[in-house]
Amino acid sequence: MHAVRHRALSRAAATDQRLAEDTAEAAGRARTDGERALSAELFVLAAELTPVNRPALRLSRFLTAAREAAAAGDSDLTRRAATAVAASRPTPAEHVAALLAVVDSHSQALAGAAGLLERCRRLASSDPQSLAAVELRAAIRANVSNSDPHEALRAARKAAELARSAGRPVLEAAALTMRARMERVLNEGDSRATLDRALALDVAAEADGIGNSPQYLAARHAIFDDRLAEARSRLTVLLARAEQHGQEEDLVDIWRSLAEVEVRSGACAKALTWAGKALDASVAAGLSLGPACYTAALAQSAGGSFAAALRYAAYGERAAREEGDVLHRNRNLWMTGAVRLHTGDINGAVTAFALLGRTEDGHRPPDPSVFRWQPDAIEVLVAAGELTSAQNMILTFPATARQESATGAGWTRARALFLARAGETDRAVELLRAASEVFRRDGLPLEEARTHLARGRIQRAHRRQAAARTAFQDARDLYVLARARPMLATVQEHLDRLDGQGRSRGREKGRATLTDSEARLADLVSRGATNQQAAQQMYISVKTVESMLSRIYRKLHIRSRTQLLAALTMHTG
Repeated sequence: MHAVRHRALSRAAATDQRLAEDTAEAAGRARTDGERALSAELFVLAAELTPVNRPALRLSRFLTAAREAAAAGDSDLTRRAATAVAASRPTPAEHVAALLAVVDSHSQALAGAAGLLERCRRLASSDPQSLAAVELRAAIRANVSNSDPHEALRAARKAAELARSAGRPVLEAAALTMRARMERVLNEGDSRATLDRALALDVAAEADGIGNSPQYLAARHAIFDDRLAEARSRLTVLLARAEQHGQEEDLVDIWRSLAEVEVRSGACAKALTWAGKALDASVAAGLSLGPACYTAALAQSAGGSFAAALRYAAYGERAAREEGDVLHRNRNLWMTGAVRLHTGDINGAVTAFALLGRTEDGHRPPDPSVFRWQPDAIEVLVAAGELTSAQNMILTFPATARQESATGAGWTRARALFLARAGETDRAVELLRAASEVFRRDGLPLEEARTHLARGRIQRAHRRQAAARTAFQDARDLYVLARARPMLATVQEHLDRLDGQGRSRGREKGRATLTDSEARLADLVSRGATNQQAAQQMYISVKTVESMLSRIYRKLHIRSRTQLLAALTMHTG
């Protein structure tokens, strides 16, 4: 194939029938082998070499080149081929197909595609098949760039009807898949029945891109429902198909989904591997980086480091924002807010979730299993002392969601933290135990461990040392098995500080005049914790921290936090 490419590039004549045939044959082999970028270049060369007295064949090769270049994510080569198609007196259907290839080549960066899509609608006004393809792209754009699932659902329904009337099962399967995706997001219609209709068409997963296939959406729905063994099995089958027939974007989608499955399953090392492959491939192929960075941030927050997770989330949010990809901008904001919550940066977490909420609350009446940001946002609001806002968000829990599901358990954990802050400690502990049982039942060890950690913090804040230690140890055991390094370090710090608080009882003089809570706060502040971080660790408000610090300063006869460490050291027995 590369030898043919070299011959085509170094040709003596502008056109050459025999060399054109050899180049087209090599392009077909490259496509079969999954080398879509090489295939696209070879089809362009084959088209250019085709004699001008064979215009139909020349146009056909340019159109194939445009589609192959779009599959490879090469927008420049796609435009070059599409421009050649437009100059070759195409039929309206051929012209639409070339323009849609240009749309497809932009991956997630669809914000500026409205004009192209409207032009396609005008060209395809009397052709149901072409119109179906246009409406399918419009549905994808509405979901990704506009964060408007209602518009996406309308366009997907229209695309499915047009494809069915045109007798195009491949296109109908893709449109029904998009419709099922949006019905799930909106809790509108019967998403499962729609997906079953798409699967019943028995179209090969790679026929219109694996990411658009009903087989892939069935795997995604299994992830949303925490049917992780099923999701892993479906994705493994699709991975084999993508490696044989798919395009780079298909591989990235599958690797990203496998990373999500392994994070939920508590296999952090595997998650990091899949996420790393997705990110490397996205960079190498020039694909949109918002999705892969989100997955990298998710995997790093579970098994790598919080610092790396924040870096990836920041890069992904910026990349998605520049491309107009609202969907993955918000997912990266979620990761930013969640990680800042875990590290005690409550102000930063509040900012991230406020930015996210302004988009999501206005456009996505959610199936909460699809995008699980709200429980983290509630926990952040509780930690910041914004209890009214937290309560208002708790009340948005969708009536269609099941409390006994893992998604429901996430909301239960958030509600328990709110109740603990409101003084209902025993009820909060009871809810946390119930949530941890759901997570254990569904095989979600990181969620179970996080729930034990929350219970330990509440117990410690109420000086129930033995109960707190047991909860922290339960969390630690799960994090160790999962190799969840960032949260393991966090829970170990809690255990170490719990032991240190026990030892502090033997200290004499001024230190002994502090209450347990004051001694705990003094330890935190002397180690460099901000008021916000101390409030998060102790489950109290920032105002309470400030008043307690004033009492500590008074008892130790000091005036500022800079004198605190010296005062504690001096008063240690």
